[in-house]
Amino acid sequence: MALQFELYTPGSSFLYRLDPRVKVLGVLVIFAISVIFTHPLFLGPFFFAILLIDILGGVPLGKVALLLKSLALLVIISLVMWPLLYHPGTEILRYGPIYVTDIGLAYGVGMAFRILNMVIAPISLMLTTTQRDFILALRGLGLPHKGAFALATTFRFVPTVVGVGQTIIEAQKSRGLDVNQGRITTRMRKYSAILGPLIISSLRLAQQLALAVESKGLGSTAKRTSIRRLQLTRMDYAVLGGYVVLLVLVILLRLRGVGAFHV
Repeated sequence: MALQFELYTPGSSFLYRLDPRVKVLGVLVIFAISVIFTHPLFLGPFFFAILLIDILGGVPLGKVALLLKSLALLVIISLVMWPLLYHPGTEILRYGPIYVTDIGLAYGVGMAFRILNMVIAPISLMLTTTQRDFILALRGLGLPHKGAFALATTFRFVPTVVGVGQTIIEAQKSRGLDVNQGRITTRMRKYSAILGPLIISSLRLAQQLALAVESKGLGSTAKRTSIRRLQLTRMDYAVLGGYVVLLVLVILLRLRGVGAFHV
């Protein structure tokens, strides 16, 4: 039996009560802010603000940490490579031909926070929104039904594959295969015993999904209806107003040259 790793976790806090369209727009706002700013003193607070909102909203931090853990390597690469490649500012460290500047180091930290912001926001969305509500939100924002279904299914399919992969690993361990022992080349050869069954299982799941989608008439041109209709509340309107104020403030700061490095 495949181990299950569900993204959505039931709850009743204000995050769960927000209209899913508002939460999707919130993710887009975070994306925009992460692109506009490059300085860590501006990107960092947004990361911790989202983390605080998750804590207050009852989002399971264990799942958030587990999903962010997969970004550890990418964050480390950003922290290391940008200071080595980006050299404006004052030199603060040198080892032979390799040197690091203050702006280069700060820029690397800023890019790391950019990655974290652009990942923790959709993670928070998926942990507090059911697949059905996510599809309704995307359709409500103007995305065609096929596109909305495909995007929502992608988020749902990933944890399923993760569960299948964990099951395969446990099965191989029971047969005496430990993928964490040996040299890197040895480990890579061992992982072939996991990747093969994982690819086959993924193809089987994809085929079953295709049959299920076809049986439900996804390609039909008839007008679709929904049992549940989304309706904005006062809290939703207040949050949307906050988005507008925040975006205007961010854009004004950026136009004044604040939040980015000047070289």
